[in-house]
Amino acid sequence: MRGDSCMALWAVAPEMVLAGLALALVPVAGLARGRRWRAVPSFAALAGLAAALVVTALMLWAEPTAAFCGTWAVDRFATFYKLLIEFGSLITVLVLLSHLDRQPQAAHAPVMVLFAAVGGMGLVASLDLGLIVLFLQMLSLPSYLLVGLVRSDRHAQEAALKYFLYAAAALAVMAYGLTYLFGLTGSLDLRAIGLGLQAADRAWVTVALGLVLVGYAFEATLVPFHFWAPDAYEGATAPAAGFISVVPKIAAFGGLLRMLLEAIPAGQAGWPLVMAAIAVASMLLGNLVALRQRRLKRLLAYSSIAQAGYVLMAVAVAQRAAGAVAAVGFYLAAYLFMNLGAFIVTAQLERTLGTDSLDAIRGLGRRSPWPAGAMALALLSLAGIPPLAGFAGKIFLLSAAISGGMAWLAVIGAVNMAVGLYYYVRVIAEMYFEPPLRQEPVTDGLGYAVGLGLSIIGTLLLGIAPGTGLSLSTLGQLLP
Repeated sequence: MRGDSCMALWAVAPEMVLAGLALALVPVAGLARGRRWRAVPSFAALAGLAAALVVTALMLWAEPTAAFCGTWAVDRFATFYKLLIEFGSLITVLVLLSHLDRQPQAAHAPVMVLFAAVGGMGLVASLDLGLIVLFLQMLSLPSYLLVGLVRSDRHAQEAALKYFLYAAAALAVMAYGLTYLFGLTGSLDLRAIGLGLQAADRAWVTVALGLVLVGYAFEATLVPFHFWAPDAYEGATAPAAGFISVVPKIAAFGGLLRMLLEAIPAGQAGWPLVMAAIAVASMLLGNLVALRQRRLKRLLAYSSIAQAGYVLMAVAVAQRAAGAVAAVGFYLAAYLFMNLGAFIVTAQLERTLGTDSLDAIRGLGRRSPWPAGAMALALLSLAGIPPLAGFAGKIFLLSAAISGGMAWLAVIGAVNMAVGLYYYVRVIAEMYFEPPLRQEPVTDGLGYAVGLGLSIIGTLLLGIAPGTGLSLSTLGQLLP
């Protein structure tokens, strides 16, 4: 990878499109609040995200380089993860357009999504410790605001406060760990740190890595830094909960992979075993606690913790198994579609009935067949049922763990996947085998329909043609 450019503005073209648009929309959103044209920021955000997707896709063919004096990666790894972040943001804005129709928050929500998307995109491309901290904050701050979007909802405000306090602590600890890396090597550059740590005291490297992991684990909802997630998901509106369950997680795993593979030498700090241990804890806690949940957003919160544990199995063997990084990319793409699909139907239920309890979903298959079918598809994919995207993704993750010499981890993962099947199927049974408590169909809308359609198409395509999907995710292999 070349590192000869200090002012390559083309390297941040997608980020400039979204950041410039977000800044321009701030006064527009303020003026549009409470007016008929409050949907204008949403349509502008959709256009900006579509343009950013095109610009980002074109960068797949760019020569790998380290722009801005070696602090910004332009490679297929960053580009692939940026595409996932942009696509997840696009679906979220579509759903928010219908969910917040005629509500004053409709003008502000897309602006927050744009800022968070820029933060996530910057995180996966950063090669400098200072930029990592900056973009983590830029990703997190709009996410707090999305959780507390409805100011009149006391539950949402409480959830936003908890989210903020946990995040502030986690990111402060991470920043402290990054200072250790700088102190050990005298450099802010990830690659220079990787070279410098080869001769460093292993105990100090372990301390530094442990502190840095706190921030990434918080964003990815990994145990034991997951406590904020159930309350934040439950307090947020369902589209906002879907967004924070997907986009920050994708950005966190992209950033974590880059940190581990470029800055932490193989064998230093024993991080493969650390990742494996966290993966086991996340899978066990997420699945076991999800069995007891009676609200969809809390159930999906614990499900997301377990899903993060599955992804971490491949992260643990990223230096040992050739296909591990591609398996992570494929599963995160599948997770984006299937998890957002589940949250979109939850949003429709929430808008119609004012609740996300399992009682509300009873008989949904009779009164709203299309949303019920979409929810069933998403949950079956999350459970890993063939021929859906989740099944192919889980196979790739388990195969990576086995080929990386951690067959025991794959066995634990497979057992947890079997446990998770129960609570996903329980929701489907409520929809199709229980009499409805209320007869009205769920709220519809163009944003719901298009967002759900994109989620279903992605879930089906990645499941039916997993080889093509894996080839695309291979583009996201981290270059040495």
